[in-house]
Amino acid sequence: MSRILVSAVLILSTSDFHHVFASRILGIFPFPSISHQIVYRGLTLALRERGHELVVITTDPIDDPDLKNYTEIDIHFLYDGFNEDIDWIAIRKKGSWLELLQGVMSRFISMTERVLSIPEVKKFCSPNSGEKFDLLIIEMLYWPAILPLAKRLDVPVVGVASFGLPIHLQYAVGNPIITSHPAHWDAKIKVLGKSSLWERLQNFVDSWRFLHYYRTDYLSRQQYIARECFGSDVPDVADIEKNVSLIFVNQQAPISFVRPNIPKIIDIGGFHISDKVKPLSQNLQKTLDDATQGFIYMSLGTNVKSVMLSNEMREEFIAAFSSLPYTVIWKFEDDVLPGRPDNVIIMKWAPQQSILAHPNLKVFIYQGGLQSTEEAISHAVPVIGLPVYSDQDTHVNKLASLGVGKKLEILSVNRVDLVRAIQSIVVDSSYKKRMLELRDLMKDKPYDSLENAVWWTEHVIRHKGAPHLHSTTADDPWYQRQDMDLVFIISTTIWTALIIALVVLYKVLVYTVRLLNCDQLSVGKKEKLC
Repeated sequence: MSRILVSAVLILSTSDFHHVFASRILGIFPFPSISHQIVYRGLTLALRERGHELVVITTDPIDDPDLKNYTEIDIHFLYDGFNEDIDWIAIRKKGSWLELLQGVMSRFISMTERVLSIPEVKKFCSPNSGEKFDLLIIEMLYWPAILPLAKRLDVPVVGVASFGLPIHLQYAVGNPIITSHPAHWDAKIKVLGKSSLWERLQNFVDSWRFLHYYRTDYLSRQQYIARECFGSDVPDVADIEKNVSLIFVNQQAPISFVRPNIPKIIDIGGFHISDKVKPLSQNLQKTLDDATQGFIYMSLGTNVKSVMLSNEMREEFIAAFSSLPYTVIWKFEDDVLPGRPDNVIIMKWAPQQSILAHPNLKVFIYQGGLQSTEEAISHAVPVIGLPVYSDQDTHVNKLASLGVGKKLEILSVNRVDLVRAIQSIVVDSSYKKRMLELRDLMKDKPYDSLENAVWWTEHVIRHKGAPHLHSTTADDPWYQRQDMDLVFIISTTIWTALIIALVVLYKVLVYTVRLLNCDQLSVGKKEKLC
């Protein structure tokens, strides 16, 4: 009887603690891309399930009236004009990602201003708003001017990134800057393990040049926006950025190039993977079931679109697919595909996870996006990667190095290479076997990634921040981060000593030659006298 009473008290105590601990959380996720938003959605919905109240500012609201304690502020208007005029495939020809990024940073400035100008956010920014929150969760990318909102609300900040942390944020929080490490997706690393000395030098110069641009030019523009919104006494946005409590980064060791990270960077992953596969439409289900020899699925994602392919590229894909005995499902964002073979079915939108779950699928041809990578592994489907921009080369390089897929260059892709890559994966069962092993490895961990993220979020709320995770490296000037000042002093000392040694050697040699010449002259004079 006493044991029952104790158990009842513990249960009630736990439930009371959970009720008392329920917090109000503000989430701000401005990037207009559903592949980003579904990652953040997984975290915010899990926090709601824990009993917390969420106010979420997002470009892709769920719009479910049955969700209690979950208020959404729709900023879908950020899609307008952001991605419409960018041909990512054509841009791949023009330079490194960091070089291209500087050309679109003005769009992030505009997005920051638009987010801070909507009435709901302006209300939160007001010192007399009366709004009370316990935490700010924000997408960590290119809008630090929003961060002073945490100071206005007097709450700690948890950052979240839907892919590997960009280099300017690595620097901000004190993470080591390793400019030619394969995890550094901002660099010009297109082919794994083949960086020459010149390429490494280029990566070093490009990385530090971009960091200089971000720290001096871009942050000053963001500071101006923050001053306009919060007043002249607004704190330095760079200081707030480096002092965020922690950052959830969507990267998992088995499918990442492992690199050193400070404790405040917490790995997450797979938040958007569906536990239950949604049924396919009746027609599509029948089509895939009837593909007894197997089928191929191709999608270049939501930001990169198949309609961006040039006519020449498109003809190479069509020629390759027409020579295959397999059905091809191609996510193609137009009503008509000129020259479409009979075995190719085009769809403007495709239920990707449901297609990947079908047992007849042989190969997934994709652009290397992280969310698609996680989905392919979840369903153990070998891949052919055609990376276009951002972190996509890194993901495809990693999967190719694991033997679960192949990489092709989208700018020079041809029908012969496509057919060879597809047939080699279909015929060679080791690709599927290794992908099954990789899926098992991804699942074999001591805790659930989402539950771990919820625990860390509540940890920050309980302690009103996490300064114990702060790296003092973030407070050091750039030249001390990697002992550049010491390297300079030592190098200068060595070169100075070498120059002095060469000068001394030169003078000794000159003196010796002169001395020998004098001796020869003396001997000559004596011989003449004789």
